[in-house]
Amino acid sequence: MRKARFTDEQIVRILQEADRDPIPAVAKRHGVSEASIYVWSKRFGDMRTDDVKRLRNLEQENSRLKKILAERDLEIEVMKEINCKKVVSVQARLAQARYAIERGVSQRRACALLQVARSGLTYACKMPIKDAPIVQAMRHYSGKYPRFGARRVRIFLRRDGIALGRDRTARIWAKHGLQVPAKKPKKRYRPERTQIGASSRPNEVWSYDFVFDACANGQKLKCLTMIDEFTKESLFIDVAGSIRGKRVVEVLQAVAAERGYPTYLRSDNGPEFVSTVLLEWASTNGMTNMLIEPGKPWQNGTNESFNGKFRDECLAMNWFHSRKHAKVLIEQWREHYNTIRPHSSLDYQTPLEYVSGWNSSSTTGAFVSK
Repeated sequence: MRKARFTDEQIVRILQEADRDPIPAVAKRHGVSEASIYVWSKRFGDMRTDDVKRLRNLEQENSRLKKILAERDLEIEVMKEINCKKVVSVQARLAQARYAIERGVSQRRACALLQVARSGLTYACKMPIKDAPIVQAMRHYSGKYPRFGARRVRIFLRRDGIALGRDRTARIWAKHGLQVPAKKPKKRYRPERTQIGASSRPNEVWSYDFVFDACANGQKLKCLTMIDEFTKESLFIDVAGSIRGKRVVEVLQAVAAERGYPTYLRSDNGPEFVSTVLLEWASTNGMTNMLIEPGKPWQNGTNESFNGKFRDECLAMNWFHSRKHAKVLIEQWREHYNTIRPHSSLDYQTPLEYVSGWNSSSTTGAFVSK
């Protein structure tokens, strides 16, 4: 836009001269046409220089107030958009401040509204770079063990030489969406749970039960799971299409020949576990059968917990082509369970590590958990 040659004050002064002197003389003196002086006289009339200054100040004040009002309306609109929920972290508030600046709010005002330092807008966070190798290792173990959470992965990282605290592990694990999807618990009646005859030493109480599944070729799987309640060690998993009382005795005899006979056998009241063959064999070898009460599986809670892990981490994660294929994969998982998988109930040791520590404590008198 072309800049005016004369200011409003100068025009008023020229008009005052025109009141005293002839208009042609005034126009020649200031280098303007007579028509311009007539146009100015219609525009400014009888206004004096002070009136023009006051009018200009009023216009400037009006413009400033309009600007303030527009900025306030913009701030209110932006704050409504970004304050949909309570924000606590500095990084989240900095992100909102950047958004407000993009919407037209000044940098100083945006930082004041969101209570962040202006220097934080240009700060580059160093934690993602620092956490990058940890995230890569976590993703590796998350892909390898999809049903493991942050606590067990933290043990694997510690074995690899990456020492992390629980809070930092949980923060990184949750930030990158590696959590195991939670299963919705079924609403059911839950009476008081007690476990009868808790074990106090290795090879004292063996508990066993059945888990069922199927193969891709249609073959049925019946798995006899057997664990030591004290060490949580998986003693044996027998995989077959049908397992009766005589087969259960054969499996127990084979495991007992290697480890020795236990004092107690805990199971439910299934027909395989109350058969005459099994009861006579247990009585002959000095063992006591502890049968849980009907309808109370929590009394065999240690084995039920193992069966849940067995199904979640092995049966549900593998596609068995045949029964022979299932036997191989299940045995591999059992070895992993005993030698690699950390157990929270054993202070995140493996069953074999726990047994080794317990045997050392029985000779030295002191047991130190890892």
